[in-house]
Amino acid sequence: MFADTDAIRALGSADSAQAADLAAIAATLASVPVASAANTLGPVGARFLSALAEAAADGARAVATLSEHVSVSGATTRAAAGAYDDADHDLGTRIAGV
Repeated sequence: MFADTDAIRALGSADSAQAADLAAIAATLASVPVASAANTLGPVGARFLSALAEAAADGARAVATLSEHVSVSGATTRAAAGAYDDADHDLGTRIAGV
């Protein structure tokens, strides 16, 4: 059995970094200050900004969910690398005992 556990761990770390980036994007989308300007643009502008605010909020929720999934993927990937290492160690111990 061969598994490049360093590469697997690197993937897990990359997932964690990407999850952090996605969380930052979600926070930025959630803080788009469009609703406060609605009254100054009249009824058409207000409807547009309301739709924009709703779309930004929907996007923020979707990106936050994606961030959570990518974060879990990173943790799972690192756990898999550890499981490969454990299996390799256990197999080595068993073979040495034979």
